Amino acid sequence: MAIEEIKKPLQDRPRAWVDKLGNRDPLPELAPSSDWDSYLTSEISAASPEEIFVEVPADLELALCFQSGLLLWNDALEPSHTLSQSLHSATGSYWHGIMHRREPDFGNAKYWFRKVGDHAAYRSLAEAAVLLLRDYGDGYSQTFKSELEVGGWDAFGFVDRCEKAVRGKEPPEVVDLLEKIQEMEIKNLLLWCLQNG
Repeated sequence: MAIEEIKKPLQDRPRAWVDKLGNRDPLPELAPSSDWDSYLTSEISAASPEEIFVEVPADLELALCFQSGLLLWNDALEPSHTLSQSLHSATGSYWHGIMHRREPDFGNAKYWFRKVGDHAAYRSLAEAAVLLLRDYGDGYSQTFKSELEVGGWDAFGFVDRCEKAVRGKEPPEVVDLLEKIQEMEIKNLLLWCLQNG
């Protein structure tokens, strides 16, 4: 998922946010303890849709979903939660579920993913994850890839994988892989919001 696709409909300042988030090192943690960049959280939180987008999307809720997603990408869980809990669409529930998964409140995350249902963004996420996993030869990655190829994206299964990793039951290389897929998930849903708003 190219950063350029996400930046295209944005004003200059939000483009800089996306550049910064896209180049962040380390990747977003599965269960962050604080914002990655508190100044960026303030900037994103204070921006109106008119300040974010060149043309404000017709669907204002998807514009707010996009803003919630930027906050999550920056590990700003509470400000993202404030936005997502007021969004009553499947996409708002998706962001809400990601936030609780990262909190980490795994049971609550699954509650929100049940509200999501079979989201239209799952297909492109599964396809992108399969492409990434092809580069890994270990058993964990190949099993994960096979599951995606057969059943598509499983939000509940990903919650379980993240829970196991957060609880220290996975080696560092699995945690790194899950963080890559998590960032892919965030970028995929941001792009979906833009394409459907």
